[in-house]
This record gives sequence, structure tokens and C-alpha cells, in this order.
Amino acid sequence: MVALSPDGRQIVYNSPGGQLYVRDLDQLDAVPLRGAENATGPFFSPDGQWVGFLSEGDQLVKVSIHGGPPVTLGPTAGILGASWGRDDTIIFSEFRPGGLFRIPAAGGDPEPLTTLEDDEVAHVWPEILPGGEAVLFTVLKGAGIANRQIDVLRLDTGERTLLVSGGSYPQYAPTGHLVFAVDGTLRAVPFDLASLTVTGDPVPVLEGVTTTGTGAASASFASDGTLVYVPGGAEGVGAERTLVWVDREGAEEPLVAEPRAYLYPRISPDGARVAIDVQDEERDIWIWDFVRETLTRLTFASEDDRYPAWTPDGQRVAFSSTRDGLANLFWKAADGTGTVERLTESPTRQFPYAFTPDGSHLVFRQDGSDTSTDLVTLAMDGERVSEPLLATEFTERNAVLSPDGRYFAYQSNASGQDEIYVQPFPDVDEGRWQISTDGGIDPLWGPDGRELFYRVPDGGSVMAVTVETNPSFTAGNSDVLFEGDYYSGFGRTYDISSDGQRFLMIKAGSQADGTAVERQLVIVLNWFSELQARVPTGR
Repeated sequence: MVALSPDGRQIVYNSPGGQLYVRDLDQLDAVPLRGAENATGPFFSPDGQWVGFLSEGDQLVKVSIHGGPPVTLGPTAGILGASWGRDDTIIFSEFRPGGLFRIPAAGGDPEPLTTLEDDEVAHVWPEILPGGEAVLFTVLKGAGIANRQIDVLRLDTGERTLLVSGGSYPQYAPTGHLVFAVDGTLRAVPFDLASLTVTGDPVPVLEGVTTTGTGAASASFASDGTLVYVPGGAEGVGAERTLVWVDREGAEEPLVAEPRAYLYPRISPDGARVAIDVQDEERDIWIWDFVRETLTRLTFASEDDRYPAWTPDGQRVAFSSTRDGLANLFWKAADGTGTVERLTESPTRQFPYAFTPDGSHLVFRQDGSDTSTDLVTLAMDGERVSEPLLATEFTERNAVLSPDGRYFAYQSNASGQDEIYVQPFPDVDEGRWQISTDGGIDPLWGPDGRELFYRVPDGGSVMAVTVETNPSFTAGNSDVLFEGDYYSGFGRTYDISSDGQRFLMIKAGSQADGTAVERQLVIVLNWFSELQARVPTGR
């Protein structure tokens, strides 16, 4: 969300709409960066003259801090952190399972730098250390701080060393400290740059810093001791949000459900309940009853249960769980009786999307295969055999089936940015139609089968498209249905009522009364003095 230039003179930050702005600390006004209208993940070059970021079309881009046209470096499946070294190479992490990559700062083909071990999901948030001989990074093994660790990699030998368990987003301070994030707090530990080892115990040095579910901290500091951060706390996992009904005109009606860390609501086939994963406490699936106005816990594992999907008869809820290792598919009776049953055993991560109308198959996402992120079907009878539905070199996800089961909509980055597509089910070779034209995520089919909905990439608008599926598929133009500040995640974070007149949305960054939390930037001068006082290093 924010980056500080190495000399501490300039700040680059994201606006709510995705535009990157740059502000000199000796100026009152910020100016937009050219070519960064819908950008994320800003980072500076070592000399502070360039800003790198991820563009709207999933391209790694750089632009001069003084203006001028942006320069495209190469394609990437999103970024979860990037660091620009003095040897003019950039080390970055993609927004999908995998290791770190390295690319020339002048552009070129990325080359793999690290590989995952058996229990690892991703390597993210790299930080090249002074001298350019080693890089810090975060290892993700699942959701929550307990599944994160900070490693250091020697670039000449490839040797990896564990530095900190239960931390993320490492940054090196020239005072001889390793600063990292732990769910809304910055901590620091003495760090010896020569031996690449920690030499003490971590100490909290700053509380109330915005952090995300992927371990990032909205905080940056410069070599002169200037610190900038966004006040807040843990977001993603553990962040409180509220549920609201929104009608087709955009009018809201809040649910009386208390604020929780809600994600991925799925309304039951009869419209009476919603299954939703709640990413606080032990990260389980819960069910809200619209009539009784009660929230009941469905799963009880200490591991991560996510992405609920109802069976067509409303009797069971499938979900993804890490209870037996890597995220695979499970299900349980929706009334809470009985035990959890495992549906798949796979060495790759899996997340359920939707059952076919007859309940014979489950469509799900499979990560980390040889063809990136794919869509797969699971037969629910017999030996429960899995078969590829759509497997390409691109990322396909967030699939939803039409009510008649003849078509499925999904999002793909095949064009260079996420767009919505429709194909016949299960015979995908019989046609393909692009629905969105300026970017689209999270498709949702209307209950009568005659409308498709999706969201724009920044999550601000819900779009509507009239479609026909009989005798063949046709689609009209996309129109804005309503706009609002609603939460958007990696999967679909909204659903539609059984009568098709209301949408269940999640209010992002809301307080207990439903009002939005205002974002601010806090600048601290000479922060290194406080850091050394709290965590002495003997310097």
C-alpha cells in the first residue's frame, strides 16, 4: 500500500481506486504517477529514480519518479512483493503458489530463484540485503501467523536459513535490525549482516500497523530513519467486516450479524441460510440463518476451512481444508450432524466452486499443477474420480455453473488481464464467449439463468449482462448495476438471493456501526533512534 524512497524524501502510495500517487515530503500535494492508474505493489529502485509496480494487465512495470511513459518489464501472475537490487535486477513473487523469480530491471524473461519444499505454499515479500549477496523473504505454509516464517537465501550458493518463525514481511534496517510484521504489529530483532543470523530475541516496536492476510505490512522506512505506515491492524485473516443486503438500485440493508472476518458467502439453494467462512479464531465455516438470525459454527478444526459450496439439495456443504495437510476437498452435513468426510487426496491445493444441478459432479480449482491454476471436476459417486475441465497455461478460477448446468462462467488472465468467459459444460470445445471487455472478476449467474453478474477488478462495481442459454448461448452488453465500497478477495465475496433481487455483500474495513474506516499515512522522523533504544544492538 505504501513505499518510501531510499533517501526518505518521497512516498508512493495507493489510492482506494488503485491509482499510485507520489508525494515529496517537503510538498503538501501528491501527484499521480503516469501509467499507474490501476496499480498495486509499488517499490523503489535503489537510487530512488524509478518506481516499479504491477499494472492492470498483470505486467511488471517501471516508471520514472519524475514522469514520462511507463516501461513494461514483463508479464507476471500478480506480485506479492518485489525488491530492486543494486545490480539492476528485481526479485519478486507471483500471486500464486510458487517460489521467487528474478528479472532484469531493463526487462526480459523472469527466471526462477527458489523452489517450494513439501509443506510450503509460496515464497513472498522478498527484500534484497545490502551488498546484494542475499535476500530475505517470507515462507507461507498456510493461513495465519503460525504458518509463516522468515528465511534468508544466499544468492551465490542457494543456501536457505530459517531466521524467524511466526513472522512475515522482513525489512532490514541499517541499525543492524531485522524488522518484520506479526498481525498488526512491527517487531525487531538484532541481525548480523555478515553472518546472516539473528542475534537476540524479537521485541515489539510499533503497534497498530495495517497488515494483510498474506503477511504484508503497510509500512516502509528509509536509510535516514524516516518511517511511514498506515495505521490499522490485521486485515484479511482476522479483520472485522459486516454483511449487508444490497438491492439492484444500490440501497443497503445491514444484517444484524456481528462484525466478523467474513469471506466467500454462499446462500443455500432454498435461500434460507448462508454458509460463510469466518477467518478469525480458528478459521472455520459458519452458517447464518436469515429467519432465526443466528450464526452457527459448522466446522471445528484448528486448521483452515474455506470456500463453502452447497449441494443442490442443501443437505451438505463442501469446503477446502488444511486439516490433513495441503488444502484438499471435504464436506459435512449442513445441520452439523455427523463427521467431516474427505473427498480428495491430492498433492496440490484445491478449492470447491459449485455442484452441477443434479449433484453428480463438483467443479473446483486446482493450484500448482503443471498448467498453472486449472478448473477440475470431481465425480461424486463411485471412486470420486477427478478430471480436468479447463487446463491451460493461464490462470482460470472462480467458476460458476448456469442454473440449467449447460454452461459455466469463469475468470481467466489469458488476454493479459482478468476477464469473464463462458463455455459449454462439460464439452468446453464447443464454444467460448468473452463477457467482459475492460476487466472482470468473480462471475455470478442469476437464479433464472438469464443474467450474469461480475465485478470490476477494483471491486467497486457490480456489472450485469443479459444472457440466453436456449437454444444456444448469447450475451448482451455489460452495464453497471450498482457501485459501492465492498470487500473483494481472491475468490467471490458476494452472492445473490434466490429471487435475484438482492445481493449479499461484505463491507470492507467497517467498524462495529458499519461506518468505513478512514485511511491515513503516518510519518515518523528519526525512528531509528527509538528502534535502537527499544532493541539495542551494541552499535
